[in-house]
Amino acid sequence: MLVVEDSPLYSAEFFAAGDPYTYLNDLRENHPVSVHRRADGYEFYALTRYADVYAAYVDHVGLSSSYGTMIDGSYRPEKDSASGRMLIVADEPAHAQIKKPVKHSGFNREMIGRIGETVRRNIRTALGALSVGDRLDFTTVVAPELPKGVLEVLFGIGPQDALGLLEATRTMIGYRDQAYVGESPLDSLVDAQLNVLDFMDDLISARIRSGSSDDMIGFLAQLVAAGEMSRDVALLNGLNVAVGGNETTPHTASLCVATIDDERAQWRRVVDGQVASGVATQEFLRWTSTNSYVQRLSVRDVEIGGQTIPANSFVTLWNMAANRDPRVFDRPDEFIIDRPDNKQIAFGAGVHRCIGAPVATLEIQMFLEELAAWDKAFRVLAPPQRLHSNFMLGLTELQVEVIKAGEDG
Repeated sequence: MLVVEDSPLYSAEFFAAGDPYTYLNDLRENHPVSVHRRADGYEFYALTRYADVYAAYVDHVGLSSSYGTMIDGSYRPEKDSASGRMLIVADEPAHAQIKKPVKHSGFNREMIGRIGETVRRNIRTALGALSVGDRLDFTTVVAPELPKGVLEVLFGIGPQDALGLLEATRTMIGYRDQAYVGESPLDSLVDAQLNVLDFMDDLISARIRSGSSDDMIGFLAQLVAAGEMSRDVALLNGLNVAVGGNETTPHTASLCVATIDDERAQWRRVVDGQVASGVATQEFLRWTSTNSYVQRLSVRDVEIGGQTIPANSFVTLWNMAANRDPRVFDRPDEFIIDRPDNKQIAFGAGVHRCIGAPVATLEIQMFLEELAAWDKAFRVLAPPQRLHSNFMLGLTELQVEVIKAGEDG
């Protein structure tokens, strides 16, 4: 088995300025299960083939989520302190106990419908405010409108509070990127966490006083008031939903615009109605793979890809590599907007498949539909600036110009 010392997979700079796909493609084809070490002794196993990544996702007994889903932890570089109390870092049976009220209150059919209406309205308003000739940073002007609508509905807050929450969660994910932090990345991370938790705590207190339960945080607040959920669990899962829902889709939307700029002829087929928006959405999700990996810890010896991974080993599941596996996808390194039978694994699989996957998919599909119906288009003016993160494949800047539809090639 390949052992890589001082692996580039630890490096946020490598993902911002390098070519992680080429590196991961080589691992997948030649060393599908490999070990990656760092000078301080930290190491993890990397899974890069689709079948192995999928197998690891569905083995929630042998591979634990409770030690943090990111290299070095979850939202701070140490052992995860929310283990067993926050959905993404809980194993069964705690995971199911937490998931049930969160899914019931935030991701039921009625709530998803409300989210869809709000997100579509926000996107349409943002695009409608733009004129031919306008130049803007798409990542700050348009992309936030997707998660903003989700926050408004799930947390029952106004647009400005939603944008403030977005800013804090963006810092939590991109705390190693100078676009989001100051001189001390760790201080910025901790400050952002505290700001979000304080905000959630205020919301819970307000909902308990009012008795309101018509949004997700209100429903959780009533469970707290009734003694059926601890305040810590409600706070941590409000944080979990805020971060998970707020960072994936704006980065995906920005990457969609960059991809469309490179694939004008294919995009024209969506605009002309030759390719359904739902089909196109699945390919954009595969192609962008915004959440690059997740981490697990083996609680016993597990065999994956013909290799035995010892107990108490960190294991990383590389979604971005699995989504380019030629064993599953024909011409995987090509963007094919009408790709049939798309088995993309951008949101994971098994019991830990992203709880917000239906909402995130809906957001991107609505964005593409509104973009296709718009009487204008975006032209990318400069190479995008990539987020300094090995966990989130995103953009911190995408300078675009608004042009007339039909002038985009």
